[in-house]
Amino acid sequence: MQAMRVEAIVAGTPPLASAQVVNKVLSQDSSNDTFLKNAGIAEWSSRSRSSGEAALHSQLASEKECFASLQEQVDVLKKDNERTKSEFL
Repeated sequence: MQAMRVEAIVAGTPPLASAQVVNKVLSQDSSNDTFLKNAGIAEWSSRSRSSGEAALHSQLASEKECFASLQEQVDVLKKDNERTKSEFL
């Protein structure tokens, strides 16, 4: 009997769909995908997961760039605020 791997859940990530969970469990325990074909969820191949992962990585990179830009703007505003405060005192 194989031990199941426990994977950490990243905060803020949506839970997997039932079909994804079934596919993941079956792919770990057997190479027979008859069940997935009969259930109509055989399209969850490793290739589609890879393209999904690529899209998520792209989105993450974009959000990181946006965050860095916003952080830069916040830093500038903080400096302006401090300068304005010191001018009034």
